[in-house]
Amino acid sequence: MIQVLLLLLLTGGEVLDRLALSVGDEIITEQQLLLYLRTAALLNGEASKESPADKRRAAQKLIELALIRIEMQTNRYPLPGDTQIRAALEEVKKQRFGGDDVTYKRALAQSQVGEAELLDSLKWQLATLSFIDFRFRPGVQIPEEEIRDYFQYDYPKEFAGRTKNVYNQARPEILELLTQQRIDNLLDRWLNQTEAATRVRWVESVFEGGLR
Repeated sequence: MIQVLLLLLLTGGEVLDRLALSVGDEIITEQQLLLYLRTAALLNGEASKESPADKRRAAQKLIELALIRIEMQTNRYPLPGDTQIRAALEEVKKQRFGGDDVTYKRALAQSQVGEAELLDSLKWQLATLSFIDFRFRPGVQIPEEEIRDYFQYDYPKEFAGRTKNVYNQARPEILELLTQQRIDNLLDRWLNQTEAATRVRWVESVFEGGLR
């Protein structure tokens, strides 16, 4: 039985970490919501926003990630290796912090995110993207007519209406764009159906005010 209150030993002493919601047998705590918001802000170069509305949006995203993780675990989907995760971290350092380790570590401290927590977030980002591509891309077929229509009506004006060679050059980019749109639609449908079939419980008091 899931307990409503969980005691976790956190940096700075023992604090009460409330259960925020459960997805099937998985639990998500208030601290996990805050960590998600702080990690996202760190990666986006923004200040973390932690209002009740922000926590509710984070909770919905974590529900979706939990559903994907459950599916991955059920089907024994492989996780990325340490080398791949470390490569993703180095790319974050390069893109966000100019490759400067001091700036990177200062940002971690200011965001209240540990490197181990950031690495775990990157691991699941990589795993989720790989799973989505594996799960939904094989079922996507884009008719040639739809690619041509997109090229003619929606592709940037400077490319539209030119020679066949320009269409051939643009076609791979258009195909991938339309494929990603289809994948997103299939993913949304799957998430909606899976969430509807899964017991999701919210502890509304967590989303009514700040951390207590």
